[in-house]
Amino acid sequence: MQPPTARPQSIQPTVDEELGPVKLNTYDLGVQLEDTTASIFQKMGYSVEKRQRVQTKSGATAEIDILLVRGIRRRAVECKNYDQSRSVGIQDLRVFKDKLGDTGIASGIFVTNTYFSEDSEKLANSTGIELWDGDKHREKFYAYAIGRIKNPSLVQDPILPLTLDFSSASSLSLRNNQSVRLFSSVLLYHPYFLIKHRLQAIRKDPTGKSHTITDSGTYFVDALDGEIINRERGVVENIAGLFKKKEERMESREDKMVSEDLERIVPISKPVLSSSDYQVSVAEPEVTEEDAARIVKAHVAEKNRQDVRYNAKVKGEIETRSFRVLPRLSEVSIRGTKLVYVPKWDLEYESGQASFSRRFLASSGRTLEDGLAKCQKCTLLKKETVAVCEVCGTPLCEKHAYQEGGWMCEDHISDKLREETKGTGFLSKFKLGRG
Repeated sequence: MQPPTARPQSIQPTVDEELGPVKLNTYDLGVQLEDTTASIFQKMGYSVEKRQRVQTKSGATAEIDILLVRGIRRRAVECKNYDQSRSVGIQDLRVFKDKLGDTGIASGIFVTNTYFSEDSEKLANSTGIELWDGDKHREKFYAYAIGRIKNPSLVQDPILPLTLDFSSASSLSLRNNQSVRLFSSVLLYHPYFLIKHRLQAIRKDPTGKSHTITDSGTYFVDALDGEIINRERGVVENIAGLFKKKEERMESREDKMVSEDLERIVPISKPVLSSSDYQVSVAEPEVTEEDAARIVKAHVAEKNRQDVRYNAKVKGEIETRSFRVLPRLSEVSIRGTKLVYVPKWDLEYESGQASFSRRFLASSGRTLEDGLAKCQKCTLLKKETVAVCEVCGTPLCEKHAYQEGGWMCEDHISDKLREETKGTGFLSKFKLGRG
């Protein structure tokens, strides 16, 4: 398969003699973000229309960056290509939410090449808007085989073992499973470098006394974007262009879970097999082993920058002073590198007028994302889904699911049942709703 021209480009690093690479694998889709996103959805099985004007309830029109159509289902996609230092804020999400309401499009996806603020994530979670940040967008790109994909049979590097099989990953436990259909399933093998390091920096203070700074450990580097996924919180990086200035990446839930799997699960050397039940994608690293090692060296040197205190005798008095130590890259040694592939399930479902994503770590079975897990009618504490509305597809909890010839949300029950439940107590509503 020949990849299209719209693909993430690896920008080769420029090297500073002391600091190492100052630009590496920048994820810069530029004006191609919409085109690349459209290509992903085409591969996922959607009919795609870009830059469409859709009539609103007021009679005016609103522009939709990408309009997705699959059967009776329509999804609107909003794309924002920002500078890497800027997040998508809550106002961006509010505008998109209002656009969905005005156009009557039930399902929306917000895509960015950067990341989302905490408030925007909360709003999206409460309204059912699916978010794709730069990291998820990149994974979708490789999952649907429009990037640099390696033939599974040629994988020679270790992999984390597959313990969550396709049947278990794709199964649902709803009261109306028949109303939800799996339409796309991918097992993506995501590459990470495991890099062991050791630092020993010796400096003498003005009195001649030696001070030794040591550090050692293992960092995990995402081989698609060059990010260290298990870096310490609170470490301030100021090497321009090398590390993204976003604490959200440092505290990413997915990064934390992948790091935990890489720490506790022993990689194995085993063939990656194709399957007729799902697509297997193996992403080729965009970052070289040498670049990953330089990234780790720069991080370790910056992390161990510190002020060292010493005592000096001044005019017969002992004073405590300090001097700044910045370890050199040459004082950081790389003790070993290994490329390991981490398998992740990427599953897409549809129900009623809605579509949902579910993603899992295939080695530990832990959930990365599950659009079907929580009720979308709960406003505060979202409860577990027990059924989906058989008209609109909305996930519903025990409180918000009504049985009337099938499972329905309150918006789609009959006027008779709505009147019967209106003004009744909580328990009465349950008796009427369950028939």
